[in-house]
Amino acid sequence: MKEIKQKCNCGFTLVELAMVLFIVTLLLGAILPPLATQIQQKQIEQTQAQLDEAKEVLFGYMFNQNNVLFTYRLPCPDCRDNTGNCAAMTANDGVEDILGGASCATAEGNLPWTTLGIRENDAWGQRFTYRVTSVFADVTDGANSPGSCTDITLNVSFALCSDGDMTILDGAMGTNIATGIPAIVVSHGKNWADTPSTDETENLNNDANFVYRDFSSDSATGFDDLIIWISPHILRTKMLNAGILP
Repeated sequence: MKEIKQKCNCGFTLVELAMVLFIVTLLLGAILPPLATQIQQKQIEQTQAQLDEAKEVLFGYMFNQNNVLFTYRLPCPDCRDNTGNCAAMTANDGVEDILGGASCATAEGNLPWTTLGIRENDAWGQRFTYRVTSVFADVTDGANSPGSCTDITLNVSFALCSDGDMTILDGAMGTNIATGIPAIVVSHGKNWADTPSTDETENLNNDANFVYRDFSSDSATGFDDLIIWISPHILRTKMLNAGILP
């Protein structure tokens, strides 16, 4: 008698595959958002640590009179392009750009990472913006502008009465948080290349006003910039304690 062989259907049915894919999708949906949040938080923490380091290094540079101009001063920015006074400079090389050996080629540019010996980019692979009041970074002894300060301090680019020209606000049209700031460093966050909000645009428009406020992921009013600045009062106190300012 001839044996009849039955065909075995051992694979998954389409219904079973659909159920598996549905379950996997649910699991990924539960896992990926928290993972993305953790990655973002780690990037924020890393960048904040870099900003804190940059602040300390800026103070260290200030106290080192063996800099290019042999003057106690803050460094100049690194030019981002070759326009204006930056035409004769090498842009984006991480080296501070000094015009004629006496003053900064630009008030705002890259944080000069090569000059300062720190990392070039933040956690999102972008360079830090750095702005400095010129009288805190030039070779002129104790000069001050703006203001009526006329004190002269030998081998120091600013005087005890000097103030910076930058203002920190809580919004583009908001209230002042700090004034008279001589230097600021900005990380423009993950969305540097995307469309910035009004407050983020204030940190990109090459003027002396900057916004510092809480993080927000809202599409219209989002803000993911991270900022540190040097207080003129802390700077003067450090210089006094070091015996550099009288």
